[in-house]
Amino acid sequence: DAAYDLDLPTVEVVRDPGSGEVRDAGDGIAVTGLSDQHAWLRTPAGAGVSVGDWVGLGLSHPCTSFDKWKLIPVVEADGTVVEYVRTYF
Repeated sequence: DAAYDLDLPTVEVVRDPGSGEVRDAGDGIAVTGLSDQHAWLRTPAGAGVSVGDWVGLGLSHPCTSFDKWKLIPVVEADGTVVEYVRTYF
């Protein structure tokens, strides 16, 4: 679930699940819609995004996330959860 009461999330990084390589998303990759826990991405030709890649998103306004999730995981670049932040909203 991603909050989007101001704007849709922005694509910040892409991570290859095999190698663990994290790269800047670059221009042109964009979230065009959300459905339940799914994001719809627009990717230009040559964007290098494949099924299974992890896509890191930035949120325009976090309050709805803080309201929905009482514990928010803090993760390392490889996806390992290292701690949780408790929210009080």
